[in-house]
Amino acid sequence: MKIALIGNSYFAKLLAKQLNAFDTKNSYVFYDTNAKKIDKIKFFLSIAFIDTLYSVGASVSDGGALRLALKFRKKIVQHFIGSDVLTAVEDFKNERINQDLLAHSHYLCEVDWIQSELAAIGIKADVASIAIYDKEVQPQLPESFSVLSYMGKGKEEFYGMEDFIALAAAFEDVTFKVAGIDSYEKALPKNIKLLGWVDMDREFQNSVCFIRNAKHDGLAFSILEALGYGKIVFYNYKFPYTHYFSDRNDLIHQLSEVKNQFTENKVKINYEAVDFIKKEYSKNKVLGNLVKILTSKEKR
Repeated sequence: MKIALIGNSYFAKLLAKQLNAFDTKNSYVFYDTNAKKIDKIKFFLSIAFIDTLYSVGASVSDGGALRLALKFRKKIVQHFIGSDVLTAVEDFKNERINQDLLAHSHYLCEVDWIQSELAAIGIKADVASIAIYDKEVQPQLPESFSVLSYMGKGKEEFYGMEDFIALAAAFEDVTFKVAGIDSYEKALPKNIKLLGWVDMDREFQNSVCFIRNAKHDGLAFSILEALGYGKIVFYNYKFPYTHYFSDRNDLIHQLSEVKNQFTENKVKINYEAVDFIKKEYSKNKVLGNLVKILTSKEKR
């Protein structure tokens, strides 16, 4: 079978490479139909020979490649991966939906809370991961208590910078590290260190806790990485082996408890979390499940 991958250029291209190496019986080809005219032409010329169209990043409204796949009645699998969920919600509110596309798409998402968000607007989606964690590391705890987070440039508020500032003010003796940005438009407490783009493996090893506080999230790979290092993970979504927090005050309270435990030498590497991530997000499990979905003869 020939499976065409479109959508998010990073994840779709990576998945095509991973799937081709994992499943030699079938062919997986990435077409960058969003940005490359030549790929749009190649996709158009190949549509008759494609068995399944797999869009990494989902839509309920439109898209040239999706319309073409509908016209040729190809199997369509669409994978919600993050902000596309918010776009789908807005499209439903504004009645920008393609009923034919909805009826003929097999929708996927990465986690149960996204599944629930989609169900609220009438979309049935099956949970399937695209994230693979295959690192072999030797988890360790640093000598001093420190906290790590990640934020995207220009989206600091979305990633909870105000809460991070409040944490730094509440724990002046703790170093709070932020990867992904090297500057911020406002003055920050002295104990917040902006790392920019760095070796995240080293930063995970040198941190006791990791915090993820995005206003809306799919399954962030940084959560899997932090758990893979056996770290204490604070997350504003309920996910196995993480510490769920409901708001800023709850996070401050929980972090204070962990800090005290660290001082008393009671914090240990969470090897149950390490084993969970290695098992549930292994290459064999993730790619094996995707191959089964993509090569199934069943259409929606």
